[in-house]
Parts: sequence; C-alpha cells; structure tokens
Amino acid sequence: MLALRDGVTEELLAALAEGAYGRRTLPPIARPALVGWLCAVGGTTLEWIGGPSAPDRPGRARLGALPVRRPRATLAVIEDFAPECPAPPRAEEPFATVGDLAPVTGSP
Repeated sequence: MLALRDGVTEELLAALAEGAYGRRTLPPIARPALVGWLCAVGGTTLEWIGGPSAPDRPGRARLGALPVRRPRATLAVIEDFAPECPAPPRAEEPFATVGDLAPVTGSP
C-alpha cells in the first residue's frame, strides 16, 4: 500500500509541476510545499467524511472548492522562494464570479 501511495503521490506532483510550470520536475523547495497541499486535500476529505455532522457543515460542492482554490496560495509561496517558478496571475474578478479554477489557473 505504501508503494502504491508513493507512486500516486509522485505522479500527482509531476502532473502539478507540468500544469503549473510546463515541466514535470520541481525545484527542491516546491516539492514539500506541494506535498503539504496534497496532505491538506486528504485531511480536508477525511474531516468532511468522518467529522461531526452539523446543520452549518459546508456542503460537498463548497468544501470541494477549498482544495481547488488553495494551490494558488501554495504556488505564490513557492514563487517567493523559487522565482524561476512563477505563480499564475491572479484572477481579476472575485472568486464567486469566475469559478473555482480561476484562482489556480488565472482564467475562468
């Protein structure tokens, strides 16, 4: 199971690098930042599945927007440490009007 998990993690990191930077390799500072984001996705999912059920608990679609929007901040931090890895430009419009992917890709 660990080998399978590690293989999936490596492929996800390579896909993230390719989408963000146009290459499948990451500078050393970017790897732990993106691994941290992947862990946050897993933690968010497990919390939603097993966490306390409450009337004000976020719905599935709203909760799903968290891990989609969070990478933009991670990519901005990576850029601070590795200028050769610029973050995508920020969307000009508020999140609600441009869709959930705009904070990551810079386009609606």
